[in-house]
Amino acid sequence: MTLKNTDNSYKIVVRNTQTIDGEQNIVEETALGSYREKNGKQYITYRTDETKESESTSSTLIIDGDSLTIRRRGNTSSHMVYRAGHRHSFPYATPYGTIDMELETDRLISYLSEHGGTIELAYTLTIQGEKYLNDMKITVVKG
Repeated sequence: MTLKNTDNSYKIVVRNTQTIDGEQNIVEETALGSYREKNGKQYITYRTDETKESESTSSTLIIDGDSLTIRRRGNTSSHMVYRAGHRHSFPYATPYGTIDMELETDRLISYLSEHGGTIELAYTLTIQGEKYLNDMKITVVKG
């Protein structure tokens, strides 16, 4: 996937290991994006480029205390809220229709500052009754 720069120079690597029926699938995205702090919250923003198959998608991550919100807008749209020990239901909009999903967060650890850092997530995603175990690490490097 091709990604493009937003407003300042942070390298953002999102690596997700998803386990389905005992088989692992690893997806990794790398982007240049922005990081900022405002009113006690931390914001990470990056955008994927348009391809022949899809339009661009912007992603905003908001860390607020013990929760992480990920908003995606564009080719796919969603609003996911992660908080350890909590469930969150949300619609996942695609060009082909909307799918209802639910996530349950097992672990959320954030070590993030203006100098960079990491966010670690472990959660279960449920789609139409099927459960997918996810272990995600987001790395932010000032550069």
